[in-house]
Amino acid sequence: MIPRGDNDASGDPTDGGSPTASGASGETSGGGDEPVVVAGSETDAKTWSAVLQDPAVELGAPGEDTGTRELISRALGEVQVGQADRSVTEQALKRRARSEGDAAPVQDAAQRLQQIAEDPAPSSPAPADPSAPAYAAGAEHPSATVVTRGEWQDYRAQHADTSLVASTPGSRPVSEAPTADDAALTHALEQWQHLAEPFHALVAIDISGSMGTTALPDGSTRMDLTKAAAATAVGLFPEHDALGLWTFERHLDGDKDYRSVTPVRELSAPVGGGTQRDQLSRDAQSLTFSPDGYTGLYDTTLAAYRQVLHDDAPDHLRTVIVLSDGMNHDPGSIALDELLSTLKAEQDTENPVRIITVGVSKDADATVLQQIAEATGGSSHVARTPQDIQKVFVDALTGA
Repeated sequence: MIPRGDNDASGDPTDGGSPTASGASGETSGGGDEPVVVAGSETDAKTWSAVLQDPAVELGAPGEDTGTRELISRALGEVQVGQADRSVTEQALKRRARSEGDAAPVQDAAQRLQQIAEDPAPSSPAPADPSAPAYAAGAEHPSATVVTRGEWQDYRAQHADTSLVASTPGSRPVSEAPTADDAALTHALEQWQHLAEPFHALVAIDISGSMGTTALPDGSTRMDLTKAAAATAVGLFPEHDALGLWTFERHLDGDKDYRSVTPVRELSAPVGGGTQRDQLSRDAQSLTFSPDGYTGLYDTTLAAYRQVLHDDAPDHLRTVIVLSDGMNHDPGSIALDELLSTLKAEQDTENPVRIITVGVSKDADATVLQQIAEATGGSSHVARTPQDIQKVFVDALTGA
């Protein structure tokens, strides 16, 4: 910890006089937009990307908060020069955006600094598994934040006796941190704004006989792995998201290839003595495959798409997530060409519904799943090995 009265990593003078050159970096410290990490002790992070990944570090909304925006620029800059992992950094960005304002209302820099001052607990490291629920949900009691050098100096000027300190990853001067180019930063901020909107999503899971295929030496089936992935994914969504569950196989419910298991509701909605999140977790864990079932992919996809199209969900990201391990086996269903043209023709251009497809195993019809997703502006993902199922499913559902 840097003692009070000495220059900290932000280069602040402590005598209340005019700003002077920074003792740490040689930069002029007369305010400025350079980011610093403020906490009860210096940050243990070695990179700005690691700061971004730490759920104990509270951020603002980057469209309005300069410190958060500058943090993102430096994390992306580290990616561009090979100092940080691209995939991990991008996932951290997306999960930050998806959980914005969920654990607590988004606060400005002054409010965040005051909150940290009132409870300057040591920052906890980010979970080793970036799919862990705590990673996405954010820390319940943030113990650090990122603000600009100028905002930190203003706070210090008003709170001379503060025990908080400002530091930078690896104690390196801010001037040594690479920053993202304009195109990369603009893309990241636009994506953040998009992902920060709440989800309204219907998940349709294939329960045909092939989902009973043994996937691991311990006897776990594709369905077992999918259930575990679904249960994990449910824990990653913010409270304001709405999620529901269908299952599908050919003629599952009379002539219909699909059945509603859990209607779409906000995850915080009360259901059966608990919440929608609790109900979804139970329903996901109770899924079973039908040994003699065939895959009714096309009719289910269209029905789920139309259901979400007609749901009243303004200002939400309306999404259908289809998970299947095979190809369509329903001779009486809509043809693929007709399905694709119908999806495009019925799309709501003002509040579109996108379809995200997830192929389970190399047996999934990856080409068809990609065509379905692309017809709506969605994305397609394939878990080619059993070990990939949870990661691919979680990434698909959380926009990673």
